Amino acid sequence: MTLRRIEWMRMLLPVLLLSLFLLYIPDGALLWHAWTNVEEFNHGPLMLAVALYLLWARRSLLAFPDKRGNWIGLVICVVAGALYALAIKAGIENIRHISVLLMILGLFVVFGGITYGRYVLPSLILLPFVVPPPAFLNANLTYGLQLLSTDMSVGMMRFVGLSVFQDGNIIDLGTLKLAVVEACAGLRYLYPMIGLGVLLAMLFDIPLWKRALFVVLAAIVSVIMNSVRIFLTGAIAEWSGTAVSDGFFHLFEGWVFFLVSFMVMLGICYLTLSRAERSTLGGGVLRVAAPQSDQGVRSLRPGPVIGAVLFLAALIAAVLLIRAIEPEIPARRAFNSFPLKIDDMIAEEDVLPGVEQTILNMSDYFLGHYREGSAPPVTLFIAYYDQQSAGSTPHSPRVCIPSGGWEIEELSEITLMNGDKAVPANRVLVTHGENRLLVYYWFKQRGKYIANEYAAKINLLWGALSSDRTDGALIRLTMPVDAATPAAAADVRLTEFAQELFTVLPAYVPD
Repeated sequence: MTLRRIEWMRMLLPVLLLSLFLLYIPDGALLWHAWTNVEEFNHGPLMLAVALYLLWARRSLLAFPDKRGNWIGLVICVVAGALYALAIKAGIENIRHISVLLMILGLFVVFGGITYGRYVLPSLILLPFVVPPPAFLNANLTYGLQLLSTDMSVGMMRFVGLSVFQDGNIIDLGTLKLAVVEACAGLRYLYPMIGLGVLLAMLFDIPLWKRALFVVLAAIVSVIMNSVRIFLTGAIAEWSGTAVSDGFFHLFEGWVFFLVSFMVMLGICYLTLSRAERSTLGGGVLRVAAPQSDQGVRSLRPGPVIGAVLFLAALIAAVLLIRAIEPEIPARRAFNSFPLKIDDMIAEEDVLPGVEQTILNMSDYFLGHYREGSAPPVTLFIAYYDQQSAGSTPHSPRVCIPSGGWEIEELSEITLMNGDKAVPANRVLVTHGENRLLVYYWFKQRGKYIANEYAAKINLLWGALSSDRTDGALIRLTMPVDAATPAAAADVRLTEFAQELFTVLPAYVPD
């Protein structure tokens, strides 16, 4: 192959990268919006700047392309491109970002083999840590950290002799109540700290397992320090009588503790290093060694390059076609006509607070309390989504229940009967002080009833791939449990109500 032809083919790499960037713009705008509007990911622009700096610092590797792995690079491109197209079809936002990063890696390997992979990989490793996870995983992590941070901070308060009562995520100090809300769960520490842990691991010439240890230590330190912050907030307020849980002091305290957390994490990680490893600070991925064999421009293979060009052209056409497809929204009745009499019980309609409506981001919903005589009411809540996508999917009661101070006492999967068909549902018995509630809930998507949250996500993905529908709903029944109405009686009442509900539900949540 002549030198002129090789140089012309090498120019295709920036052309393909530019084409991929233009294709990614709509998804990149979503990621940038998350970076600038979601506090947990405000460090995204900083990590992007660091990634670009790493590319500049390692630019000498671009002079040493090789033949190793060129075809593997094409395989990476094909797999990543297929994931990208499927994620767009299914509305899975975070997979789109990660698959584009994989395609960038694949393109570099196609044009420069393993050496070009070494060049770009450190920058790409940083960016997945600033990609928001799926909403349902984020919710699970949020509520789990809420309870863990509450438990740890309450333990610290009791250790120093404070009289404190814990009610779920509520810390009651008698004269003061602290609510460990979602913003205090610790994700604002966890995500940035993990990203900084990854960056710190790159600055030393250390084994891979020790780099992974840095990331684990960053996560552990962030959780512990967030609990210490909550403890100090409550302790200072109790000892001084000063309102420190709101306003400027609370915000300032958060920033100070983040900096302290980073210094603690830095110190702990430094202590895990040997003297020889400490001397490599500033090396790591910034220390670039030229390959042993200098093959120069003679190493470029036309086959993988031609394959990459053809594949990217096909991907662009496929993605543009998918984006042009209008989603199918089935005809249905609005909930403003939902029956107010079910199983001889009369409903009193209710309205969700505006904040909750904004968070849930539903297309339509129904909330009603069905009563019969002096018996405890059956509360029916249906959240319907005509298109499910990132930030617009049902919130599982399993992770929402603890945020209100309720504790899950029993959790199991049961079977309800819709005529002669079995319907899986979740049965949850929750407590809040002296109050107890029995909760039934399940999901319905395109006529299929699902109990498990993760199975619902898989079914959503399959529905998006096999049709143009992504609609679905969460159906939840709740009933108070007390001495007059024990759990067994509440089970009978909810089961009977559900059987009647199944007969009217398809008109409002389409099969």
